[in-house]
Amino acid sequence: MDRAIVLTYHNIGRPPKGARLPGLYVSPGAFHLQMRYLKAAGFTVVSLDGIVDFVNSQSHVNHPRRPVALTFDDGFQDFNDNAWPVLKALGFPVTVFVVTGRVGGENLWDCEYLNVRKKLLDWDAISRLKDEGVSFASHTMTHPSLTSLAGEALRGEIFGSKAALEEKSGMGVDYFCYPYGDYNEESAEMVKAAGYKAAFTTRKGCVFKGDNPYELNRISIKSTTGPLAFAYKLHLYKGTSARRPK
Repeated sequence: MDRAIVLTYHNIGRPPKGARLPGLYVSPGAFHLQMRYLKAAGFTVVSLDGIVDFVNSQSHVNHPRRPVALTFDDGFQDFNDNAWPVLKALGFPVTVFVVTGRVGGENLWDCEYLNVRKKLLDWDAISRLKDEGVSFASHTMTHPSLTSLAGEALRGEIFGSKAALEEKSGMGVDYFCYPYGDYNEESAEMVKAAGYKAAFTTRKGCVFKGDNPYELNRISIKSTTGPLAFAYKLHLYKGTSARRPK
């Protein structure tokens, strides 16, 4: 297999009336069908460890057939309510990127723009989900645009979120997701210095062997992603490679 796929979801539910970006929602019914399709079409759902192993491997190494990883940004309560029961029943690994400093609260970073306040998972829910097999990773402390920060402010978002999530959850935190997909060389280097194994962007595309592990592509699934579009993203779409710096 010459590529792997990391899918991105935000909300599994129906967008409330007046939501400015209803595309961030995938209905529970559509999500269930998408997960069943992954299984029926012969894709292997892997953890982010599996994705990083794929990126770092040599071309002759065998990997699971059609590797796909599932990620959820921001850590919304509807992951627990509508996504996890489906994933648990199918035995699929999954990673949720949480905004550590907002756990138990709401999406204060964009609620005014989106015209929607969305409830986030609290620490009790995170602990229970972790025990049931969900992996959690960092999406900063407060979900800022990282290129607007520097020095200690940037360090606090990247190092601080890892430390706080590890302390509260009791687990190692190996992966990072750039809020809004916004990053530069300084933030990527700081993510690496903080001890994360890899970081994920919002750049559209598949993951290829030899990609830069701190600039990994993902493919976003939205309310407008119908069955044919979902199949296309999995089978045909490639995008561009995030090659390692020379």
